[in-house]
Amino acid sequence: MAKEFQSVLLEDLKIRWPGFAIRRVALNQHMPRVEKLGEHVHRHSQLLLYLRGAGIQHLAGETVPVGRGSVLVIPPGRPHRFEKTRAVRPICLVIDFETVEPPTWREVGVLGARDLALVERWLVSLHEQHLRADEFSIQTATLILRLVASLETALGSGNHSESVGPFSASVRKVAKREGLAGLTPGKVARSLKRTLDHLNRQLQTEIGTTVGGLLNRLRLEEATRELRTTERSIGEIAAAIGIDDQNYFARWFRKQTGQTPTRWRAAMRP
Repeated sequence: MAKEFQSVLLEDLKIRWPGFAIRRVALNQHMPRVEKLGEHVHRHSQLLLYLRGAGIQHLAGETVPVGRGSVLVIPPGRPHRFEKTRAVRPICLVIDFETVEPPTWREVGVLGARDLALVERWLVSLHEQHLRADEFSIQTATLILRLVASLETALGSGNHSESVGPFSASVRKVAKREGLAGLTPGKVARSLKRTLDHLNRQLQTEIGTTVGGLLNRLRLEEATRELRTTERSIGEIAAAIGIDDQNYFARWFRKQTGQTPTRWRAAMRP
C-alpha cells in the first residue's frame, strides 16, 4: 500500500481522550497505480478531506462524488474504493483514528472555501513544526486537534448546534426561524440585537468564521440535503437558500464541492 501514495506528516501518534484515539495523520497524493487498487477495508476509522482533484468514493455499494472540500468518515471494516474522474492527481488528508463508540457524524460533509484555507494553513504549520522539532510537541498536537475539530464540524455531529458555542447556535436558530432566503448578516445581527462587528468577533472566536461564513455553510448544508432527499428543481433549491440566479448557484455549488448540483444529485441517489 505504501507504494501507491506519497505520504507526508505523522505516523504512530498516541493523541487520545476518553473513547477516542488519533493514530496517524497523512497527506496522500494518489499515484498512477492507485487506480488499480481494488476495494479494501481498514481495522480503524478514517477521516478523509480532499484538497485537490475529484472522483467517486465507492462505499460498500454506495457512490459518493468527492472533490475539493469533500469530507468523509469511513468506519472500520467498511469496504471502499476510490475512482478518479479528473486527470489531476488527487491529494487527500487522511486521519486514522479509533473510538470506543461510533461517532455520531454524517458520513459525508463539505468544507467551504474559508475553512479549507484555514486547514491548508494548519497543514503548512504542522509540516514546518514537524521538520523543526526533534520530538512531538504540544503545538503539533494542537494543530492536529484543530484539524479533527474542523472535519467534525463539516460532518455535523448530532448535537452540533449545542457544541459549537452560544453565538453560532443563536445564528443557526435565526436561520431556522426566518429561513435562508433573503437572510443577510445584517439581518441576523439585528435579530439578535447585536452589532455585526461584535457578532463577527464572537463567531471568529467560537468557530473561526463570520456571520456571512456561517450563513454560507448553512446554505451549503441545506442545498446538499435538498439535492439528496427531494425532487425539487435546481432553481427552486437555489431560491430557497437565498440565491435567485440558478447559474450563479451552480458556479457557487461547484466551487464549494467540486461538483455541479446536477452531478452531485445523480451520484448521491441510489
